[in-house]
Amino acid sequence: MKYAIITDIHANIFALKAVMAEIDKIKPDKIICLGDIVGNGAYPEETVKYIKKRGDILCVKGNHDLFANLNLSTFPTADTRLKMFKWTQKALSNSSRKFLDELPWVLNFEDCGKKIVAFHYPKNQKGRFKDLIYLPSNEQVKELFEGLSGDIFLFGHEHTGSLTELDGKYYLNFGTLGNMLFEDVARLGILEVTEEKVVYKSINVKYDQSTAFKRAEEIRQILERRTD
Repeated sequence: MKYAIITDIHANIFALKAVMAEIDKIKPDKIICLGDIVGNGAYPEETVKYIKKRGDILCVKGNHDLFANLNLSTFPTADTRLKMFKWTQKALSNSSRKFLDELPWVLNFEDCGKKIVAFHYPKNQKGRFKDLIYLPSNEQVKELFEGLSGDIFLFGHEHTGSLTELDGKYYLNFGTLGNMLFEDVARLGILEVTEEKVVYKSINVKYDQSTAFKRAEEIRQILERRTD
């Protein structure tokens, strides 16, 4: 089967639409989103509504999707992200927040005898996402996924991405779709699984990020002036 993999949209509707247009040309068997649909970006409601309307994107929950429904009164006030979390919650409709709340943490697939595990990031024994490691080494990948059963792991959270093969297993993070890490570039991954082999590649999709960037900057400045 052929899978299109996206992750870390971060409420960037323009990047999402550009990537989905490319995916529609590729015509995969499944489209999987590995979480952080919202957070950081300026268009959370538009992004969730688009995904719901499409109806063909299988999603898991990321940490920012969790924050969309978290009781923020218990959140540390010194955390610099708190104002953005509050803004995101207010920008989302009740139905969109419900959609994010009901997302699963993990998806499992069986394909050609290989177990595919899709989640936002590995969790620790307390059920929280493990500490983020940028561009993990082979040894760090082993530690991150220690004790987990699977043959192909699909994950996000670490925006730069990393594609690792170890001992016949695959640990694939194709990088952020919408967090504007690279100028005018949205990213997706393609995974193909057959009886003979596993093939994967990362694809960069060009789009104009100026509107999303400008609006995100406007919101940031508004939140900096707020005292609540």
